[in-house]
Amino acid sequence: MCMTRKKNPIFTKGQISHAWLSNILSESVTIRQIQPLAAGYVSDVYRIHLQATDLANKTTSVIVKTASLEPAKRMIASQFKSYQREYQFYRDIAPELDLSTPECYYKHFHEQPLSFCLVLEDVSSADRYPDTRASAQTIDETIVKQMAGLHQSHWNLPSGLPTFIDNLDQIGASYRAVFDRHKSIAHGCLGDFAWEVVRDYIHHGFKVQQPYPSTLIHVDIKPDNFSLKNDLTLFDWGDYCFGPPTFDLANFMINTPNSHQACQRHDLHLMAIYHKTLLELGVLNYSLREFHQDFQDILPLLAFTPLALINAAPGTSKTDKLRRILQQLGQMIEWHC
Repeated sequence: MCMTRKKNPIFTKGQISHAWLSNILSESVTIRQIQPLAAGYVSDVYRIHLQATDLANKTTSVIVKTASLEPAKRMIASQFKSYQREYQFYRDIAPELDLSTPECYYKHFHEQPLSFCLVLEDVSSADRYPDTRASAQTIDETIVKQMAGLHQSHWNLPSGLPTFIDNLDQIGASYRAVFDRHKSIAHGCLGDFAWEVVRDYIHHGFKVQQPYPSTLIHVDIKPDNFSLKNDLTLFDWGDYCFGPPTFDLANFMINTPNSHQACQRHDLHLMAIYHKTLLELGVLNYSLREFHQDFQDILPLLAFTPLALINAAPGTSKTDKLRRILQQLGQMIEWHC
């Protein structure tokens, strides 16, 4: 559904009403609280706490996601078509996936004038990733198996969707700029060897080795973007594209809480489970050697997001976490490159 709002084209918190949500949910509800959540990279996100007017109604909260009110974030979203991608994901792709995603009660996107809104099942309050490495190991295995299932479902299929190469073309100049601006942070976190690997990668071609398997990838698989409901419920699909599956796997591994405590043996264990699951699900002609090479080739690219976020908000409370991610990436590059 596409609607044009001439007076207020950007859907805002003020447009969330009892009647609007009752109509979407097909049940009579009263809004108890509109709770802003930590803002997404390009979106504003709210948890809407509801009071049902009928005891038979079960919906107690929903997530509403809208275009950011900050012009800079909307510009980034426009550059990567993030709002359009997520709208199209829930319209076209989610219904066909075996992987659990939040139920989408309402989806809306209009490019000119800009208007974007999703009303989603609130799964973020379900079981989250555990805080300790000991209790997380089994969950890690479950997650990489589910990830393999996602990737196998579109393995090397033709697609008219955005590609990983499209993303690289968009971020190439930005990666070089933020890397050069934050050389001391990158060097200090990555370590000498990994810093040289990343530096050479972004200043000498900025290419992913071809050919690589291409499939549907989430691009931002990390604990903040999944709950453990139904084994794994994955959300925040604004960056999905068709690209190398090892990007999702490596990104998850460097973003895992306490990942700085993880050892090479655990990494290799998860990689072996992922590859074995792919083969069991029917992926052909993808040897363990090819998989390890693809994993190695993708690692230098993973420094971009933490460096870009440090650049966007230096000195914030998130900086320490982003530095830890870079430290884990540096360790992983030393192990695998």
